[in-house]
Amino acid sequence: MKNQPVLAFLLGVWLGGSVLMGAVAAYNFAGFAHLFERNPALAQHAGFDLKDADAKKASLLWVHSAELNRVLFHYWNRTQIVLGALVLVLALRARASWPAIALLGLGLALVVYVHLGIEPQLVDLGRQLDFVSRTPPPPGLATFQQLHQYSVIADGVRLALLSAAALILLFTGKAGRPT
Repeated sequence: MKNQPVLAFLLGVWLGGSVLMGAVAAYNFAGFAHLFERNPALAQHAGFDLKDADAKKASLLWVHSAELNRVLFHYWNRTQIVLGALVLVLALRARASWPAIALLGLGLALVVYVHLGIEPQLVDLGRQLDFVSRTPPPPGLATFQQLHQYSVIADGVRLALLSAAALILLFTGKAGRPT
């Protein structure tokens, strides 16, 4: 991969962006306590006690965070499809090893599956759950949680596939596969 700086750069962007998006999405929800500590005025105007999980999940702040995550993941998934296609084409042109190409192809396929198969259902169900009390659990919550779990697992598997492909490309020491 030393001789393929564009391939290395784009694969690095794909991997780095994936890690960054995971951190952003996690902080959007988990960061409430931190935000309230840093900005007491925000806590005062939030309209709910942070310890009241039900009120928090039905609040404007929570729903805003959820909508932000929906938009960010939608555009990140589209970006990943473009990045993945470019990386795969460049790996093929560089005559990379078949294991690396297979891993990159599987990573791209997972993104397409999540974007077209899971994401629309997740967004629709999530919006149905916006501003809805979680006590008792509303209809659709279990399905939403299951789809979210599938999405997170798919992202983790994709990140592992891309990392393995990057390591293969970086450490095989071969310019590519034999002709």
